Amino acid sequence: MRCFVDTNIIIDALAVRKPFYESARLLLIVGALKDLDLRCSTSQLTDIFYLLTAGSGTRSPEEAKAAMKLLLRCVSCVPLREEGVRRALDSDWEDFEDACVLQRALDSGCDALITRNKKDFHHAPIPVFDCEELFAYIRQEYSLEYAEVDF
Repeated sequence: MRCFVDTNIIIDALAVRKPFYESARLLLIVGALKDLDLRCSTSQLTDIFYLLTAGSGTRSPEEAKAAMKLLLRCVSCVPLREEGVRRALDSDWEDFEDACVLQRALDSGCDALITRNKKDFHHAPIPVFDCEELFAYIRQEYSLEYAEVDF
């Protein structure tokens, strides 16, 4: 299953934002195992770096770079092409960034979009899940259960 991961999910994992951290981290682990084909856009990486390091960010630039290198083991990056930007601009979506996220997901052939802001994507033509809903869907449809185990 190919899933586009919204920035908020990645920040939840990399910035250890409770109570969302555990499910976001598990999603990235599943991506690293290649059980899910997780995607994000190249432009999200600059946003993520900024959010991790500036303002209320808690990471040094070196720490943020190290975290992002690990992220790239879990997700593939896809570009937003000009035609996707034009479709986002021509859409009736008020939030341009969300419209661009959706276009990236559609252009890269994603089956679903993973976000904590589901209400922002209520008109999306593909399923939109938060992490918990995605894992419930996988459990129901594929009889697979993902959980971290202690060794």
